[in-house]
Amino acid sequence: MARNYDENEKTANLLLASVLVLLISAILAAMAYFSFTLGILTPPGMSDAPGRIGGGSTGTGIAAPGGSESVKQGGDVGEILFPGFVDFSITDGRDYVDLKNDSSNQVFFRFTIADEDGKVLYASSDIHPGEGERWQVTSAFDPGTGKHALTVSVDTFGEADGAEYNGIRSTFTVDMG
Repeated sequence: MARNYDENEKTANLLLASVLVLLISAILAAMAYFSFTLGILTPPGMSDAPGRIGGGSTGTGIAAPGGSESVKQGGDVGEILFPGFVDFSITDGRDYVDLKNDSSNQVFFRFTIADEDGKVLYASSDIHPGEGERWQVTSAFDPGTGKHALTVSVDTFGEADGAEYNGIRSTFTVDMG
């Protein structure tokens, strides 16, 4: 009888340990999900530093290529998806920044890129939803000149009425090799 008791106790302890491991895993997964969703943490492999823009009709990221940043707006424009920017190096084969406006937006964008001294290096035209422009970084910096901190400002204006809405200002670094 004592042997059965020991086997039953072992089984119960093993079952309890398994349940606890599953519970702890579920709690950690939920914490990670909400941390990433709320922007408290950045997923591995992504940067929360602005820089290169992801693209396509899915929007562009909150500091992550291909993602999107939704900002609730007043008025009738709904959400505005802003591009995200990440640090990059021209030695990775990219020497440009794509400046895009997601096709779901109801506003047009004006991008301004400035260096660390505030000198404007590029000012875009009005970029309407679903459109974009490409800024050649080598038009401002020669390859081999090191790292440059840049600030990009995105101002938004209603497609229907031209009213100014919220914008963003972000910094990123480009390494010219």
